[in-house]
Amino acid sequence: MPTLTCIFYLLCLGVVYLFRTFYRGWAIPYLLLAMAAAPVLICLLSLPAMLKTELRMEGKPYVLKGERGEVRFVFRSKRLLPVGRISLFIAFENHYTDEHFRTQELFYSVSGGEARTILYPTDSCGKISFRITRFECRDLLGFFAIRRKCREMFTATILPASVGPEKHLDIDAACRREVRLKPKYGGGFSEDYDLRDYRPGDMGNSIHWKLSSKADRLIVKEALVPQNEEIFVVLANVGEQQRGLEVLRWLSAELNKREVVHTVVSGDVYPVENEQMSLKAISGILSSPAAPPCSFDDSRARCIFCIEAGEVSVL
Repeated sequence: MPTLTCIFYLLCLGVVYLFRTFYRGWAIPYLLLAMAAAPVLICLLSLPAMLKTELRMEGKPYVLKGERGEVRFVFRSKRLLPVGRISLFIAFENHYTDEHFRTQELFYSVSGGEARTILYPTDSCGKISFRITRFECRDLLGFFAIRRKCREMFTATILPASVGPEKHLDIDAACRREVRLKPKYGGGFSEDYDLRDYRPGDMGNSIHWKLSSKADRLIVKEALVPQNEEIFVVLANVGEQQRGLEVLRWLSAELNKREVVHTVVSGDVYPVENEQMSLKAISGILSSPAAPPCSFDDSRARCIFCIEAGEVSVL
């Protein structure tokens, strides 16, 4: 597509050529020569900016589903003349939904320090990436082009909204489930312990001397640790309109408010201790296509929240 400057130049060249048919003065050949040499001269003047213009992409790392998604292209150049036209061939990919397409963006008369913005779709959750496949700079007339190498890439995560399940869920009651205790491997100190008779090999500092003197036999304090202290949040089914992701974010946020450490299970296992780790876990889930939950050690689970679309069941 020719630039406006290019069209204006061609019109001027046509006017001079038509004028030559009516007027055969001595200046006409020189004028035609100057008009013919103008593209080369303008290309030489535009060449430094075409070779030195650099590109950087930036934007918000997290965008809520349905919000306005923007990518800013910031051009940097210390040259006085602008670049006549910049053509960007961009590859877009949503790693969660496997949606991808290619598009071309044209920016005219770009000088150093300018920033241009394009919008991208946010109607589906996922980790998205923009990759420049071709970066082309043209002179001010648009006759000559230089293809530049550009490895710039921008990634962002389209997050689900935080929406609770359709039925009421008593999180506190589920988290207060009874904890089973087991002997601590290697012994040592623990706030929870059990009393038993001495066995050869027990450490001397574990002997309960007061009870041993009363019982007339050696009694030791066996340290105990929780056997099922972990809480799992399993994303079993995303459901229509990605409702499972919305419930997952809501449930993880509610557990973080209660300062309950939990583990999110999807295609991988993600430990979560705070809001930042929760966002990292959701971003990890959205960085690859949806997959069934991976295997995990449910014997260590005090409580398992299983998310099926918009519903949560407690196992």
